[in-house]
Amino acid sequence: MRRASLVLAGLAGLVVTASVPRAALADRPASRGVYTEAGVGATGHLGAARSWSAIGPTMGLRLGYDLFSWLSFGVATVVASHEATPPPPPEGEWYQLYQARTDARLGFRIDSVALFVEGGAGAAYISSNVLGKVMVLDPGERFTVAFAGGGGLEYQLQNRHYAFGLAATYWMLPQFDALQGVEGRVYLRYTYGGSH
Repeated sequence: MRRASLVLAGLAGLVVTASVPRAALADRPASRGVYTEAGVGATGHLGAARSWSAIGPTMGLRLGYDLFSWLSFGVATVVASHEATPPPPPEGEWYQLYQARTDARLGFRIDSVALFVEGGAGAAYISSNVLGKVMVLDPGERFTVAFAGGGGLEYQLQNRHYAFGLAATYWMLPQFDALQGVEGRVYLRYTYGGSH
């Protein structure tokens, strides 16, 4: 009996949602101005480096400003943690890869969903020389320039200040033997400004 009540309540919710006029859904203004994003996900290496590093967790923060509804500029910081998997010894070693970059984002909105592409440049730091054994790093090398590009989609909540997003980024670190990888993340965005 309880299960039947839950099913009926769920169906009633669907009917109510379906009966909301499309105009009401389209009238979902998104805020524009200064915003922050916090995201989590996973990063994996591409090419030969796949053999020397396991896929690892990643966290990132972005601070940006919407110059127009379709263009924003920002500063992003990302840290990823990877288990190093070169031939032993050593075994069980982990390292962190830190990236900081400035970037630009181009996008457009369709009702409550926004699509975007982004790209930028900055610097990266690696916490260990464990990949020096497989010639990814030169002796004493820890810093490099960094390039990144990607895209994603964002869902605007009814509260115009909040949005959830899903994004993917390709990055390359030229001085680390052209080390490259792909990052996937989900994020929450909060915008401090007014509506579009």
